[in-house]
Amino acid sequence: MLSIAFVPSAALVLVALFIGGFLVHQAIQARDDAEAGAVTLAKASRNIAALQRDRAVALKAPGSRSATYIAYADRIDTSLSSLRGIARTAPDAEVGYQQTIAVELLAVVEGMDRSDSLAVAGIDDEGRREYAAAVGAYRSRLAAVAGTLTESSRRIYRDLVGSEDWSRFGAVETALSAATPPPVGQDAWRAAAGIVGRSLGDLATRQIEYSAQLAIDGGRRVLSGALAATAAISLLAGVVMAVVMLLARRLPIPIIRCPARLEGVLPAPVSWSHRVHDYAEKSTLLAHTRRRTGRADLSG
Repeated sequence: MLSIAFVPSAALVLVALFIGGFLVHQAIQARDDAEAGAVTLAKASRNIAALQRDRAVALKAPGSRSATYIAYADRIDTSLSSLRGIARTAPDAEVGYQQTIAVELLAVVEGMDRSDSLAVAGIDDEGRREYAAAVGAYRSRLAAVAGTLTESSRRIYRDLVGSEDWSRFGAVETALSAATPPPVGQDAWRAAAGIVGRSLGDLATRQIEYSAQLAIDGGRRVLSGALAATAAISLLAGVVMAVVMLLARRLPIPIIRCPARLEGVLPAPVSWSHRVHDYAEKSTLLAHTRRRTGRADLSG
């Protein structure tokens, strides 16, 4: 009986352990994917910043500025496209959404740096339209993404767009787009450009760090939940097994004896032919006694 009860109970425990192991494995994979996405996003942002510095230097060198500009723009656009793919495949919807905002901010930083690099390198009539389009694109994108930022990042954004440096830098951009003289000198323009660029970069960095922390925390929560579920399933299976084994010990076990072992214990049943034979002997004895003595003793 114990063996019969042990087999399904042990199978239940094994199934519970298998399910628990599967959940833990999936949780570890989700955590690793989330953390890997966060690391990739941070690394890509540093690579983009390095490409932007290299572009600024390359545009000042003699040669085809147009080809240099396009080459660096294509490399940075490829990196941004890859980051958007990472955000779309994030294991958590909220993490993916916040990573998408981070990528859009990186695109804003790139748009500002791209247009500023063109301005520093010098704008001719042919490149003025491209410059104006780049300025309008990054400013529109920044206005669109500003409403999705965290509260602390929105404060930084409001401080930036309300600052004198933002106004001064924007006035230069407007003047360059319209082919009119800038309202401020070169030094004031470059100082304002540096502050605006660092502020936008700070917004992107804060968003990257925020999305990374969400990814790490989410991965850890998934893993903790999987471990808790595994422990609960295993405990339940163990309790069920213990109860089944306890009930199996208490159940009465019927004793069934083999008929062959009882032949020497109980008397063998008297057959019908034996009884007929015994009756015939007693009848013969009775008749014989009556002839000799006139009475019969049938006690035997």
